[in-house]
Amino acid sequence: MGMAAATMKEEERMLHYYAIAEAGDGGSWWISFPGRDGIVSAADDAGQIVQQAQDALASAAMHGGRLPPSIEDGAAPPDDLSEFRSPAMVVVIPFAASIARAAAE
Repeated sequence: MGMAAATMKEEERMLHYYAIAEAGDGGSWWISFPGRDGIVSAADDAGQIVQQAQDALASAAMHGGRLPPSIEDGAAPPDDLSEFRSPAMVVVIPFAASIARAAAE
């Protein structure tokens, strides 16, 4: 496989990221990514957490921001959620950065 094909495969692969979702008011959720304070979002209900987190990652990727380390790159799940409003949970977010790059073109 040539260098261009290898690069293309790397860009198209699905990666997974840890996000922290913490309860907001009225059933809403605040979403953040460990190690990347500038990538945040909110969801009106728990069913929107993954989509809103993917949108936040896409926005960061489209604007040249650094994404958090992926699980595939060795990111460990956060093990202390005591600084977050309860209930808080760790959510695995699937994301392909190539989708964001294509949308920006």
